[in-house]
Amino acid sequence: MNLKIASILAVSFLALSACSSSKLKEPTKAEKAQDLARIQNQLAIEYMNAQDYRAAIEAIDKSLAIDSRSLNALLTRAEIYHYLKMTDKAEESYQRALSIEPNSAEVNNNYGWYQCNTLGRIAESLTHFDVALADPTYPTPFIAYYNKGICSARLGQYAQGEALLKQALAANPQFTVANKELARLKMNEGQDALANTYFKIYQSQIQRLSADDLLLGWQISHRVGHIQAAAEYEMQLRSTYPYSDELRQMTTGH
Repeated sequence: MNLKIASILAVSFLALSACSSSKLKEPTKAEKAQDLARIQNQLAIEYMNAQDYRAAIEAIDKSLAIDSRSLNALLTRAEIYHYLKMTDKAEESYQRALSIEPNSAEVNNNYGWYQCNTLGRIAESLTHFDVALADPTYPTPFIAYYNKGICSARLGQYAQGEALLKQALAANPQFTVANKELARLKMNEGQDALANTYFKIYQSQIQRLSADDLLLGWQISHRVGHIQAAAEYEMQLRSTYPYSDELRQMTTGH
């Protein structure tokens, strides 16, 4: 067990036992059960981050055995099975969550992105983003704007996609990854100079380029004729991510 997971257990134990050692009202059996369910959900997330998927499944199953209607636990379960490429179980998790709360912004945004990015059901995904954005209490609408913007662009709806990505930035100016997707959108639209401008803005605001960043930078640089910049992106991709799908795509053209 790693230190982070051990600390969660320790803190959670103290939280559960604090009331019994003080003059505060003793929590009810239902409250204790909810606390235990939340602890197991958090453990599942930590195990997933540590890539211990067997332990993650065991923890999330325990959480749902305590509280089968927990949206957070169902979303965690969906994410675990998504990583494991078990789409039937991921889909089941989302459908269970939607049956409990059909208008949940979090569930609809997550499910919309899953439909668009994993299943390729792009047109179907857009309505779920709309449900999320219709909730005025949703704390992170910029993520739904961003997701819907990417998916709209994948349908060739470039004007709508651009507007949505700009709405994401207006809602959260620090969400600079939207500039990266504006660069990709403009490249796919054939506006290479604007693509290069947006990518440079994005690059100036982050500390480390991912493999996907380097591939996109390489693609845009070739499109605008910046051969030296393209060579630098390729060299960095080869040295930093030598076994990546992005390098394979760069070298094979697929």
